[in-house]
Amino acid sequence: FLLRVLHPCSFGCGQQHMAETEQPPPPVVQASVATISPLEEYERVEPLVKQPLRAGSAYFLINRRWYTEWLQWVGHPCVQSPKMRPVAGPLLPEELDTNADAESPVISASKRTRTRSWTKDRPGRIDNSELLEEGSVAAIKRTVDERSDYEIVPEDAWNLLCSWYGGGPPIKRRAIQLPSGAVQVELFGLQLLVHKSSNVDATPLEVIESKCTTIRELKASLCEEMGLDPAKTRIWDYFNNKHYELLEKRQDSSLEGCRMVDQNPILLEEQNEDGTWPHQETTTDNDYLGGGSITSTSNNIGQSMSADVPSVGEPVQRGAVGLQNLGNTCFMNSSIQCLSNIPPLREYFVSEEYKESLNRQAYKTQGKLAESFAQLLGLMWREDTTRVAPRNFKFQVGQFAEQFSGYGQQDSMELIEYVLDGLKEDTNLIKGQKPYVEVKEAEGRSDDEVAAEAMENYRLRSDSRVDDLFVGLFKSVVRCPAPQEKCGRCSVTFDPFLSAKLPLVSQVEQRHVGFTLTVIRERAASLDRPAVQQVHVKVFKDVSVKSLIEEAVKEVEDLETERCVLIELWNKKVHKFFEDTEAVESIRPEDFLLLFEVRDAKAFQVSAEQRWGTTAAVSRTLATAPEATASSSSSCGVVVHHRQVPPKPITTWGSSYRSRELHGLPMLFSVPKNASGRVLCAEVSRGLEELIFEKEGPRPSWKVYRVDKWSPDVEGTFIDPENDEALDLRETREYCAVEWEEGASLPAGLSREDLRPTPAPRREAEQTLQALLQAFVEDEQLGPDDAWYCRNCKECVEAWKRLEFHVTPPILVLQLKRFQYTRWSRERLNTPVHFPLEGLDLSSFATATSRNVPDPPVMVYDLAGMSKHIGSLGGGHYVAYCRSSEDGEWYNFDDGCVRRVSVEEVEADKVGAYVLFYIRRDYRPTSFGPLPTPAVQ
Repeated sequence: FLLRVLHPCSFGCGQQHMAETEQPPPPVVQASVATISPLEEYERVEPLVKQPLRAGSAYFLINRRWYTEWLQWVGHPCVQSPKMRPVAGPLLPEELDTNADAESPVISASKRTRTRSWTKDRPGRIDNSELLEEGSVAAIKRTVDERSDYEIVPEDAWNLLCSWYGGGPPIKRRAIQLPSGAVQVELFGLQLLVHKSSNVDATPLEVIESKCTTIRELKASLCEEMGLDPAKTRIWDYFNNKHYELLEKRQDSSLEGCRMVDQNPILLEEQNEDGTWPHQETTTDNDYLGGGSITSTSNNIGQSMSADVPSVGEPVQRGAVGLQNLGNTCFMNSSIQCLSNIPPLREYFVSEEYKESLNRQAYKTQGKLAESFAQLLGLMWREDTTRVAPRNFKFQVGQFAEQFSGYGQQDSMELIEYVLDGLKEDTNLIKGQKPYVEVKEAEGRSDDEVAAEAMENYRLRSDSRVDDLFVGLFKSVVRCPAPQEKCGRCSVTFDPFLSAKLPLVSQVEQRHVGFTLTVIRERAASLDRPAVQQVHVKVFKDVSVKSLIEEAVKEVEDLETERCVLIELWNKKVHKFFEDTEAVESIRPEDFLLLFEVRDAKAFQVSAEQRWGTTAAVSRTLATAPEATASSSSSCGVVVHHRQVPPKPITTWGSSYRSRELHGLPMLFSVPKNASGRVLCAEVSRGLEELIFEKEGPRPSWKVYRVDKWSPDVEGTFIDPENDEALDLRETREYCAVEWEEGASLPAGLSREDLRPTPAPRREAEQTLQALLQAFVEDEQLGPDDAWYCRNCKECVEAWKRLEFHVTPPILVLQLKRFQYTRWSRERLNTPVHFPLEGLDLSSFATATSRNVPDPPVMVYDLAGMSKHIGSLGGGHYVAYCRSSEDGEWYNFDDGCVRRVSVEEVEADKVGAYVLFYIRRDYRPTSFGPLPTPAVQ
């Protein structure tokens, strides 16, 4: 089970998280009838989500999509682009004139229908069902991600939101305090497999415990559940179904402190009648090589700690050993294998030379990360080790980097950077308080002088063998885009780097985003054209929705922008209407977007009064806002869903009921605000003929109901097609449902409900590593989010920047940036990249001053290891390819499995290549064979 640590921010965008046992299906919470203003909701919830975590307190997961809608409803700035907001914001209570005259009466915030919001629609009921495993009311899907799928809110905030909006089911977790004193919320528990010695071959009992549970508490609860006498029972860590460690002397230690992992076996050993024990203890107390419990002589408090667990045998090659997956730890295993196969790094730690510079004052790690890394490599490079379970190393990493303490899939590059940073600090010769060093620009000085100064300053703070191996220098040149005669400022600095991150797309491409829009035409049958068609468009991320619509219109014949309405469909319901001024960055490429052609698009627009409230004071304040103009349309926009009573009851959240099932895509059209039932039903009939019915197809009977926006599957009010009385259509948008005859075969036009956006076509042409490096060192203009402050112009500008290699390190780490993240989306790039196994020459990507010297430095590299990512962003897997310094052969490391592979197999993996480790020629192991020529330019 997984522990996740979220980054704290306002409004729970990253609270931290705990697991609880399955409960009976919770009741669906009904929303309160009384409503309050968005402003009051904001003021009541904001203080709750900003409170620090408290151990023992309850927290709740909430669907991120719904939560984002609520943030927009209350006007929180984190979900809106500043460029797209109204000039004048919503009126705050303190801005109201308490002595207003009769023409501008002041109405309290709690009574206003709309006083603080940047969007127009109040969210519907909370729906957390998509966060849960199928058939469960508490088990969370392993693939959900805290950045895009859910948020964590405290119990008080959850209760408020539920009282206002209703819904569920509630997903409750509890905060715990770790031994280090930190407080986290445990999303998942720790699954343990419990055996009894009297029937050790039987199916084990599965239990879920918090990782903070003590051995004493665990033993007591297990003995009670299994009917054993605690006084006549011993508890063992039965890792890999072997007697690994007797836990009787560690009763007050936590499960995490004993290095328990997910699905860790536990043995309850029952005492024999003669008072002896079935398993006779030995000096090592376990069945593994080297003992299951060691004393760390370098531990300040000298306490016993569990070691990594080796398996004895004959490896494929010395050092070519597997690493056991401890539960979604393939990212860690892949990273360790790459670092293990860097000879100078490995020799420094395995030989224990690192102890001469061990830094006990290192921030957080205090030398323990270096010790655990050395112990792990020592086991991996023994002659008789075939596999190691890196339990202790994982524990140490999780102690100092909490994002790695659980059992969720992580990024191998993030772990590599953390481990290298930690090893640098743990072996840093600069101990204690580090001096402040100011970055100095060149100001006309030579590259050699400024580079030497930069490296000297860096060494004043970080000086270790790991720095010697992995740290290089970039030359960074930043130019103000203003004309030379106006500014001409150019900043030149030399910056240390630990790795180079190579984008797979250009900066221009990174600023674009692609969408798939499903276009629904108004008069399809009459004009003999397709009713539905899909278009792919690409726009800049910082433009408005209107620009997106304009690009889509260009792809469709005879379609006018002024007659288009863009909506998002989610769960077969209209989730959101997009306004022209909204930011495109708030839309995810995978969202189901429908672009409707209607006769009167203005009928769907929201007026200023509906948006901000109806008081005169509010109206005066917003009069200057560009979107404060009320709709001039005399029509009302109507959304029509299609539904039918299913033959079988629907089951949801543990209860069954016969509800109506939604089908197909909705219809949008406009009717006069004084329309009667006859007029509205006639318009529905026209829409069915244009969009749904086939010319010669059957026409099942149907009825029209007026329904709630968020519950179109609930019965609603029947609309009589023979009634000529006005329907009193007051809202800007009204929602109706066509209910088809029960049991009737639906028209073919309603089968489009499975029409989902296909990803916008992405160029997947093969790239070369040399081309990526060339693009990396070329001039690029910074975007608005990365604007540079020009001290001459006294403002932030979109400057031009250029990076070049100046000092190349012995070990070059290159990351191919396959993962792209924004506030709203994430994706994996499957661009094939061809990378050389030998002879990568960086000289053409380096500064001229570093090349044009009498004795130029070596800049040619050979590949030593690669961390490979397989699969999708949410459910991928990591493996490693490494070249052994023992025999020069390539090996594939897939967790515990190791096999020798050919050079062709390594070269062929162009889509999976993620992190590349190159070793400079002057550090090349002799086992790699004679030097190939020429180098790859």
